Amino acid sequence: MSEGDAPNVLSSILDLTKLLRRIERNDLAERTTAAAARLKRPSTIVCVVGEFKQGKSSLVNGLLGQHVCPVDDDLATSTITLVRYGEEPGAVVRRRVDGEQVAERVPIEALDQWASEVGNPGNEKNVERVEISVPAAVLKQGLVLADTPGMGGIGAGHAAATLAFLPFADGLILTSDASAELSAPEIDFLARACELCPTVLFAQTKTDLYPSWERIFDLNRGHLERRGLKIPMAATSSALRFEALKRKDRDLNAMSKFPELLQRLGDDVITPAQSTAEERSSNDVRSVVGLVRSGLEEERQLLADPTAVKEAVEKIEEAKARLEHLRGPAARWSVLVGDRVTDLSSRVSHDFRGAMRGINQELDGRIEILTKGAEWDEVGRGLQTAVADEVTEAFLRLENGRGEIRAAVVDLLDEENLDVRSSKGDGPSTFDVSQMWRGKGIDESSGAKAAFKTGLTGARGAQGGVMMFSMMGNFLPGAVAAFMATNPVLLGAGAVFGSVQLLEDRKRKLTMRRQSARQQVRQFVDDVQFEVTNEISTLVRDIQRDLRDEFTLLLSDLQRTYTSTAQNAQASAKSSQEERKARGEEIAAVIAELGVIESNVVGATS
Repeated sequence: MSEGDAPNVLSSILDLTKLLRRIERNDLAERTTAAAARLKRPSTIVCVVGEFKQGKSSLVNGLLGQHVCPVDDDLATSTITLVRYGEEPGAVVRRRVDGEQVAERVPIEALDQWASEVGNPGNEKNVERVEISVPAAVLKQGLVLADTPGMGGIGAGHAAATLAFLPFADGLILTSDASAELSAPEIDFLARACELCPTVLFAQTKTDLYPSWERIFDLNRGHLERRGLKIPMAATSSALRFEALKRKDRDLNAMSKFPELLQRLGDDVITPAQSTAEERSSNDVRSVVGLVRSGLEEERQLLADPTAVKEAVEKIEEAKARLEHLRGPAARWSVLVGDRVTDLSSRVSHDFRGAMRGINQELDGRIEILTKGAEWDEVGRGLQTAVADEVTEAFLRLENGRGEIRAAVVDLLDEENLDVRSSKGDGPSTFDVSQMWRGKGIDESSGAKAAFKTGLTGARGAQGGVMMFSMMGNFLPGAVAAFMATNPVLLGAGAVFGSVQLLEDRKRKLTMRRQSARQQVRQFVDDVQFEVTNEISTLVRDIQRDLRDEFTLLLSDLQRTYTSTAQNAQASAKSSQEERKARGEEIAAVIAELGVIESNVVGATS
């Protein structure tokens, strides 16, 4: 697709909108206006991750070309921060107050009081996420940057939450500064991320502080190659970036390597999102054009044979009556949606509870044979990863179920001989309930350890993913502290001193620690199950509401078309031959315009 395609598609959609308003189809003009807005700014989420103090927030600021996220040495990010485009700078803090979610507008300068460990230690203010709007050029095409909390050893809770979020993201940037080469956990994280996310980039930060950064960069390249990870790499310096912007020095900016990283984001993340938006918008155009054209052609046929008007109007009224029934709560498609959504909710909830029970049982068995501290830490990380995978799969199954129900409704409505085709994508773009999901397949050939090999569809750029990340980010890290507290650092005392008394004490302490660990695992699993089950219930209600509203709107559009056709036909029957001829020529001109618009859109997106 060439660079000029998007403007061509957009101009065609704008032409269609003008035409619809001219023929008094303002209802359809609203749909094409939404399609144009989606094309201007498709939803694209890129998650920026890394361990503490590795330059994540500085990298985000460098990409934006302005200081937005707190970056002082004592201001470690404590909650997910989403940065998107806005004509005016602003920030919204979303947090829980007495169990209810509230949104508070705060000055960007005060973000450190909400999004940093110093201003919000231990997340005592119950912040779920912070959303920042800034007029940055890199965000204008719909890119959303997610600055995440430091992962603190990258195998800990936030790493599991990040991995669970990745099927809902369009890209990931892992940051690691130039002071040392990549650690084994960081490489393992990248390998797993490549299985879950379509675009993974590595950014080595703070090159201005470490003269030997090139040697570290080469070592990192070797580590990735040995793992078979073909990941784009960039060695960046946020300090050079801002100094270059201050001086307006292109050479210095090139040395910062940010232009290279921005190019990667454009080619590998934003452009694919733009292509998907064009496809969805072109589907909207074809749907609207087909609907309008069918009504106009019916009217043109009646103009050619005025004697058939009465019979045609009767048929149209019959169709309208069927549509009126289809818009009612007792319609078959409406009942089907209710029944299938209920089945989906029960199935996903049951499978999730079963998965949690299985994890609990498996951990019980592993805990019984553990003795070394390192093994206990591994159990903690394994628990978090397993739970994160099951949470993600539950959300993805819900989204797949949404698509299956939609397809079933379309098939059912086809039996009514009504051309009711939903041109909506795979569902609702980011932060907008009315158009929020964009489907992408997950590559099943991404390796033997891929978390999702069953053909699940990722709802990338979805608000549900952001909500899930915020939720998991709240309860997952708590398990780390729990398992660290059970780390039996004194278990080697008996072997060292050879005392029978110490050995007995060791066995007693080990038994107590195992019992405590089992209780903590059960509590952790119960907490996860409670939170996720509530989220599933909420999402299921949203799915049912979205499907109901979507097809009710489509049926209303079709009914409006039939009504307009019947009214015009009746008016034509009372008009003179000259008036019918003029109306016929007007219809032919509109149909020709529709054909040109449709051809332009199809040609640009093919």
